[in-house]
Amino acid sequence: NAFLAAVSHELRSPLTSILGLAVTLEQTPLPDEERTDLLRRLASNARKLDRLLKDLLDIDRLSRGVLAPASRSTDVGALVRRTVESLDVLGARSVSVATEPVVVEVDPAKVERIVENLLANAARHTGPEARIWVRTWAEPDGAVIAVEDDGPGVPPELRDAIFEPFRQGPTASPHAPGTGIGLALVAMFAELHGGRAWVEDREGGGASFRVFLPARPVLPRELAHLRMSEAG
Repeated sequence: NAFLAAVSHELRSPLTSILGLAVTLEQTPLPDEERTDLLRRLASNARKLDRLLKDLLDIDRLSRGVLAPASRSTDVGALVRRTVESLDVLGARSVSVATEPVVVEVDPAKVERIVENLLANAARHTGPEARIWVRTWAEPDGAVIAVEDDGPGVPPELRDAIFEPFRQGPTASPHAPGTGIGLALVAMFAELHGGRAWVEDREGGGASFRVFLPARPVLPRELAHLRMSEAG
């Protein structure tokens, strides 16, 4: 099963690192500077594992329709900027952030997860020297979040499929296959707010992943009606 193999790889990698770092800290006397660096790396791997477990739990809850947004008035631009600044998944990649203040009713935790998964996807599908751009802007009826990169882009025939659970596009790293749930969660979290997610070509080459969030929250009965309409 390709999905189980991918999940096993994603779980094993941070767990192996955490175990190795913990054993080193336990058994080896180290200068304070080296100990601090190992603790930082241990915490980074623990956060990676935590993100993966959250993704797995949320994909199940969303699939069963038991996860509802806790919406409140939020400056999406400021939230996106804070989220980018707190992430450690981008390595040495150059990240440019240009956000406009735009206040809409959203669940801040879910929007953070949208940004985290879009950036993790950009890191997975580009090389270490890639450039990434993160932008937000206001539309008359809501807000748009865009995460763009100068990687290989997404072939037109895959642009819908990559937002389906457990579907994966070609990756820049054969050693990091992914689980195929990150972009599915982006689309599901967008839908949870009554919005949508899509990908298009970036001007100048690469991919531009975008999420539209409407200016008001969608009530649960409206979301259920929307899903029934799409299924029909």
